[in-house]
Amino acid sequence: MKRGLKLGFGITLCVLGFFTSIFAVAILALVGPDGRFTLETDAATETRALVFDAISLREDLPRSGRLAATLSLEVSSDRTTFLGVGPTPEVARYLRGVEVAHVVQVNWPGGVRTEDVTGARTPTPPADATFWVASDQGSDPSIEWTVRGGDWTIVVMNADGSQGVAADVGIGAEFDWLIWIAIVLLVVGAVTLLVGALCLFLVIRRGDAEPADAGA
Repeated sequence: MKRGLKLGFGITLCVLGFFTSIFAVAILALVGPDGRFTLETDAATETRALVFDAISLREDLPRSGRLAATLSLEVSSDRTTFLGVGPTPEVARYLRGVEVAHVVQVNWPGGVRTEDVTGARTPTPPADATFWVASDQGSDPSIEWTVRGGDWTIVVMNADGSQGVAADVGIGAEFDWLIWIAIVLLVVGAVTLLVGALCLFLVIRRGDAEPADAGA
């Protein structure tokens, strides 16, 4: 192989190894050693519900084992608060005609941007509905739900359905398999970077040695 090709090959390996390693480190920094990503935010609305709209998930998601993903939700409030996850069509039907605040953006590190939808109907207490796949209520409700395929909506309301919802919301997702992917990528990136650096070293060393050999 010509010296120029070897040099290009070594540089390519170094670049690939570097970015693969950075990507792996970014995953580890994002999810942490336990494979959990957590976002905490505070939210308040004068309406009757905070609605985190339409989380669309593939139907073939695994529901058990290491490949399953767990969604954890926590709410802290001064009032008795309801927290629930339900099928989007059922939630929309339950809240039809109700004044609600749809969360359109979750800011980092805190706060949300909402769009209010007007309405005059008073909903029944949310805990009375039977369509929730996961729910809890109290001053600090929390749920853990193994996600599955479909369209889902997260709702935070006062337990009696009254106006004025204010809460600190924590949303977390646990992906055990991400840790293993990150570890594999980190090893592959490190090896690729090492091989590329070795190729460059050998090419540069041979280039420095050639003039001396020619003059001997």
